[in-house]
Amino acid sequence: MGTLHEVYQVKPKVINSGAILPVRKDKEHLFHEKYIGSRTDCSDGYGIFSNTFVTKSDNGKIMRCAIYANERIIDFGTPGLFVAIQDGSKYGFGSDFNEFLSNLSPYLEDALFYIIWDTLISRYEITEGKLYFRTSNDFDLWNYSFEEYLIAEYTDNPQIIADFHVDITHEMIARHTERIKFGEDPREFYDPEEYEDLLHKINNYKKEISTEEFKKLEGWLKHQIDSY
Repeated sequence: MGTLHEVYQVKPKVINSGAILPVRKDKEHLFHEKYIGSRTDCSDGYGIFSNTFVTKSDNGKIMRCAIYANERIIDFGTPGLFVAIQDGSKYGFGSDFNEFLSNLSPYLEDALFYIIWDTLISRYEITEGKLYFRTSNDFDLWNYSFEEYLIAEYTDNPQIIADFHVDITHEMIARHTERIKFGEDPREFYDPEEYEDLLHKINNYKKEISTEEFKKLEGWLKHQIDSY
């Protein structure tokens, strides 16, 4: 299968396996004219660049765009246009992706995401309509683990780390749902220690997680542990 391009979003939401970039409300009309044109329906995702799609959502809920990850809906809370960057592609985004994204950035809300391929870490930050890009060739220093990289990079921002662990838990729930859908026992694919480790991590950042969300995820993880 080869080395795949991994995409992780940090802002405006933490998302594993893909990024979703909201289009600014005051720029939606101009964005539509330039990137969508006369097309009347893009609710299922309309390609505007390599592994880059635009989706219109009437309720703010967007299907995460990833080739090999399980299906997940990300809720942004408000309707609008969203640009999805696809995770898991083999051939990447092309040599002119940075130029494309730079031209796209004036239409987008502030956002931050990473594209990782082998040892390359490419950081894309959009602030006030301008793209800031940097790349390094040292992902191996973090044992090829985005979690390790994120914790090192955002030590002074526990909210981002908490959101990352919350999203990882939702990923696990999505995988469970998919396994059950196909008549499989999800516990065949996990050890109890994996649930315990994740429970420990969200406990460490309990202050940064809403009480409702924490109780829901804590209860689910404890149920998986107790089921063994």
